[in-house]
Amino acid sequence: MQQRLIVEGKDAILLTSIRMKKGSASPKGYSNSYKYRNEFVKVAEGDTNIKTALKEQLQSPDVEHIGIIMDADDKGAENRFKSLIDFIQKETGEDLADCKLNSEGFCHKLNDNRTIGIWVMPDNKNEGYLENFVSSMIPNNDETWQFAQAKVKELSEQAFCKFNKTAKQKALVHTFLAWQKTPGLPMGTAVKAKFLRIETPLIENFIEWFQNTFELEEI
Repeated sequence: MQQRLIVEGKDAILLTSIRMKKGSASPKGYSNSYKYRNEFVKVAEGDTNIKTALKEQLQSPDVEHIGIIMDADDKGAENRFKSLIDFIQKETGEDLADCKLNSEGFCHKLNDNRTIGIWVMPDNKNEGYLENFVSSMIPNNDETWQFAQAKVKELSEQAFCKFNKTAKQKALVHTFLAWQKTPGLPMGTAVKAKFLRIETPLIENFIEWFQNTFELEEI
């Protein structure tokens, strides 16, 4: 049995840190870090390659569990989800017209017993991407976060601002991380350093989705 997690970019690094911090077991057969990084995780290098990576896994008879994490971007979670479901229907011949995406993500067992899971960043309902997911791990009353929001807003209103509206949340999260005790840590390392909190409903939903999508090692 093989399992695969398809991601657009560096999502797996952050999400692995969250999963480990929460004490969730490794996917069965991938407790070895090398196998996890190089076999379990498939980095699509952008949203345009998600379907190509998925098709490859769907065509492999040994892959029994497939999870896909993609960004809603400005297209919206429902549109991204429907596009992927239409693709899976075309590739498998199954009728998935009644499948719905909810706040807990999507998990479905195909007729051949393969499991497909889909999580659309940040929360399966709103527009956005990984940094929007990360911002849910920062308390609203955090003074550094509030100051970062004010300064990024101020910069975004200047003619010399170089990032566009779509990238504003990325600028905001990375500004917040740049102002921590250890400045500029990657998001996954920031979880380990406790600069980002993982005790949130959204993180609980993600962990549950991961556990439903994959077969895990026994703890």
